[in-house]
Amino acid sequence: MPPAMFFAGNYYRFRGKEINFKRLWISFCLLSVTVIVTGLQFVFPEIIPALDRTREALLAGEVWRLVTPLFIQPMGPWQCFFNGLFFISFVPIGEHFYSRGLILIYFGTGIVGQIVNFYWEKPGGLGSAKGGSSTALYGVIGSLFIYILIHRKTFPKGYIWLSVAGFLGATILCFFEDGHAPSLLTGGLLGLILHRNTSEAKTAIV
Repeated sequence: MPPAMFFAGNYYRFRGKEINFKRLWISFCLLSVTVIVTGLQFVFPEIIPALDRTREALLAGEVWRLVTPLFIQPMGPWQCFFNGLFFISFVPIGEHFYSRGLILIYFGTGIVGQIVNFYWEKPGGLGSAKGGSSTALYGVIGSLFIYILIHRKTFPKGYIWLSVAGFLGATILCFFEDGHAPSLLTGGLLGLILHRNTSEAKTAIV
C-alpha cells in the first residue's frame, strides 16, 4: 500500500491536470452506489447479512455474493474511511489510464478476491470482515503498477521499483492467505491484457 499511495500522491500533484474528472463517469457511479449502500447499512443493519460474504449462502446458490460484498463495509466507520481514501486515491487514475477497462478491472479483481476469501476465510482471520471494497481497490492498484511498468519511459525511474515492490509484496502475502494479494496480482494481469488488446487494435487500424 505505501508504494501505491506514494505514486498516487505524486501523480495527482504533478500530473493531475491531465485527468478530466468530469468524464470519469465509471468512478462516479461506483463511488455513488458504494456510498448509498454503505450508508444504508448503518440505517438498516440487516443489509449486511443480506449482502456479505457468506460461504453457506454462496454454496446454496446466492451467487450475487461474489459482487455485493464490494458495496458494504461491515467493519464500520474505520473501514469506510480507509476504503474511501483508497477509492479517491486510485480509482480515478485507473479510469484515466484504462477508460472503460476499469469496469473489468474493478469487478474482475473484486470477484477473484471474494472467491479467494471464501476459500481462505477463517474466524478472526484476514478474511473475516465478510465484505468491503478493498478487494477491488487492490485490483485497481495492481493495474496501476503494471501500467507504470509498461509505460516506464514516461515515469521517473524510481517508479519502476514501486511497482516491483508492490507485486513482490503481494506475492509474499499470498503465503499468508491475505485475500487482497490475489486481487492485486489479478489487477496487474488484467491491466496487461487490456494494454495488449488496445495495442493490437491500434495496429490493426493502422
